[in-house]
Amino acid sequence: MNPSTLFDFANLYAFIGWFLLFSAPNWKYTQQLIKYGILLVMSTVYAVLVIKGISNFNVNDFSSLAKVKLLFNQDEALLAGWIHYLTFDLFVGAYIVRKSIELGISRLYFSLILPFTFMFGPVGFLLFSLVSISKSKS
Repeated sequence: MNPSTLFDFANLYAFIGWFLLFSAPNWKYTQQLIKYGILLVMSTVYAVLVIKGISNFNVNDFSSLAKVKLLFNQDEALLAGWIHYLTFDLFVGAYIVRKSIELGISRLYFSLILPFTFMFGPVGFLLFSLVSISKSKS
């Protein structure tokens, strides 16, 4: 499968997970579908891309910003990086929903946090952390 097709597949697959988090966060199968379906498949695709490109791996490729930029000029490396982001942001989004439900955080709050997690992963996690700390102090 070519990188462009895999890119489209990964985006669609991640979108399904985000759709479930927004539309059915309390559905008993949402977390399982994301964890054992979407994230597992995306992690497998990522692993295949990494294994396929491992012969080109050089630890020095990560030693400077300029070298990382050069590394990501290759479609397969850029695709692997994108799938890495999609997978981990979705993982964090699922965690935020799961923990919010456990902590009794309002769906309104975690629904407002999820777009930040989707677009700016660590910012969403920061917002969730602030809300959960605030919740534990009240």
